[in-house]
Amino acid sequence: MEKREIGKNLHNMYRGAMESVKTAAKDVKLPEIKAPELSIPSQVKDVFKRKESEQVPVVDQTDTLVIKSLSTKSAIKIIYYLMAVDGEVYHSEEEKFDSICVELDPDFAENREQIIRECREQMEKVIDPDDYYDVVQDGVEDALISSLMTENTVLTPKLFVWNLLSVAYSDDNYNDTERKLIKYLVRKLDIDKAEYLEMESSFLTLIDLDRGLNWIKTTSRPYLTMETMVNEIEKRKSVIFESVKVLISL
Repeated sequence: MEKREIGKNLHNMYRGAMESVKTAAKDVKLPEIKAPELSIPSQVKDVFKRKESEQVPVVDQTDTLVIKSLSTKSAIKIIYYLMAVDGEVYHSEEEKFDSICVELDPDFAENREQIIRECREQMEKVIDPDDYYDVVQDGVEDALISSLMTENTVLTPKLFVWNLLSVAYSDDNYNDTERKLIKYLVRKLDIDKAEYLEMESSFLTLIDLDRGLNWIKTTSRPYLTMETMVNEIEKRKSVIFESVKVLISL
């Protein structure tokens, strides 16, 4: 996992410069200047009336407000960012992207190019290659904040994360970078950690069961033996799907 630290040296330099300015300013006598009368909004006045210890810190909106559902456009953008987060959008991912987004948005065909263009404009903000993941995550955060300001939110967080797992594995490669972005969303959407891990485990189990079915089709075993194995796998898949449906609905 990549971790970055920025600004520590600049912060120390800034503090040193400020201390020097304060020392020099003690011996300077300033003329009296009458400030012009300005009309200051009452909200700004209230902020300056507070003691320094009472100042309200600037915080991320997604940390203070729980997102109960996502808008269609925000969801589509986040799905696209997930596909692109590993640096390349595969054809299989595009197919899964289109199939999911058509279900989300009846007008997706008309809106597709604009949404993708907006996502790519965000990704073009990369300055150095190491910035790529952070720029994608910033785009996801902007999409989440946009959902907070949109009335027609339709997609519940857990159902959305299940769809993201489907997109992430559509290229048969659920990598660490994709998982990192999904975990970021799980935290921002306030999904219980245990529920997410159960969803992820269930999804990966379904993938393994599908692989088992594909393997059976390539064997030359007797038909009755194959039929028994197929039925057993389908039964297990059905149980898992029902469990996930209950989990998502909670």
